[in-house]
Amino acid sequence: MPTRRLHAKPDVDPAPTRPSEAEIRQALAAILESPEFEGAERLQSFLSYVVEKLLVGKSDDIRAKSIAEDVYGRSLDAGGDPMAVVRVDAGRMRRRLANYYSNSGKDQRLRIHIDPGGYVPRFEMLDDSSEKSQTQRSAKNWLPWAAILALLAIGAGVFLFLRTSDVSQETAATPANLKQQQAVREALFSTNPTKLQAVNLANEARPLMFPVLDRERLQAVRGMFERAISLDGTYFGGYAGSGQALGILAITTPPGEEKSALLDLAQSRAEKALELAPDEGWSHSSQALVSFAKRDFDAAIDQSSRALGLAPDDIHVINFDALFSLFGGAFERAIVSAKRARDSDTTNQRFPYRSVLASASYHLGDYQNSVDQFNEAIRVGDPVSAISIGYLAAGYQRLGETDQARATVLLLEQAWPDYPLDHLFRTLFSDPRDAEAILSALNEITQAKANQ
Repeated sequence: MPTRRLHAKPDVDPAPTRPSEAEIRQALAAILESPEFEGAERLQSFLSYVVEKLLVGKSDDIRAKSIAEDVYGRSLDAGGDPMAVVRVDAGRMRRRLANYYSNSGKDQRLRIHIDPGGYVPRFEMLDDSSEKSQTQRSAKNWLPWAAILALLAIGAGVFLFLRTSDVSQETAATPANLKQQQAVREALFSTNPTKLQAVNLANEARPLMFPVLDRERLQAVRGMFERAISLDGTYFGGYAGSGQALGILAITTPPGEEKSALLDLAQSRAEKALELAPDEGWSHSSQALVSFAKRDFDAAIDQSSRALGLAPDDIHVINFDALFSLFGGAFERAIVSAKRARDSDTTNQRFPYRSVLASASYHLGDYQNSVDQFNEAIRVGDPVSAISIGYLAAGYQRLGETDQARATVLLLEQAWPDYPLDHLFRTLFSDPRDAEAILSALNEITQAKANQ
């Protein structure tokens, strides 16, 4: 069923596509009288308030502060965080609306949405002429738990799937870049087919580094880069990728001789990549990851900035910069890089930028957006790790949705039993307080379970 998006501001869409005030009020009344909203008086008042404000031309007044004061009668001077209640209720509103449009409101042509990141209603008019809407509605209303369980169920086979499909996952490329890559491959094939094998193998291995904390996957990926080095010891990509894989393995290795050996080898691989190709962003990104593994966060950010300057369109370089920024405590920069990666990704490959957006939002106090982003990442098939599920549970806890928080922790424990999440968070973050911001929420969930 094709749709027409109808925005709050009258200058966005032509007047003929906008619903009338009577249609909007009728749609609102149907929601308020539905079984999905029965007994939810506060959410009913919330929705009525924002719709009425929009109808009288005061959409600019629809803010968390005004909702807290006008709907809930809570003053910012009264202590606590009344706007947090608004954020929590907005999340509940979105879920109830999704449930409504999947059930008793499934035949409603005019739909009211409260999009993440704000509280101004958006209206959507569905056309009745196509059956396509059934598929679209189903896709929009994936339950996060079903998505998580499905991903966990296929986790054991995902490496083999990725190894045999999408083997040419590389940086999102323009047609001109694709032609250039094809010309390079043809030249290599005619002059040095062994080097071409090394290039292809390294390019196949590169996207398989995500999720970055899956040790079994990283061991296999490391082997692919080492094979590329053995095929052609003059190709920088084998060394750059090997340095990154070794650095990531070192991060998850306890202190000791093994960790030191991994870091030393990672350093030598990254240095070799820089020696062979000092003008390649991948070389500098490899060095940045080794610095990150050694907890030299300032050096990691500087080297990653250099990599971005040399390869501004390399989605792998951008994603790693987002990760370095996140764990280095530069949350605003992490969001910028993650959005840059999102805008560069034309293939929806398994990159972590949505999870970075969600994680950075958590640390900036936007818990609802964090939860929404993580659920979106899960729905579209992004890499899922113990860290991302830990963040999701912590986000639910901070929103006061304790039942979902406990259910998420249960999934975490089932999928990654005895996973050293506490140690890993403390290892990854440059500032211990950033790790504690998550761990304190997870501890609250654990204590609540123990007291049951």
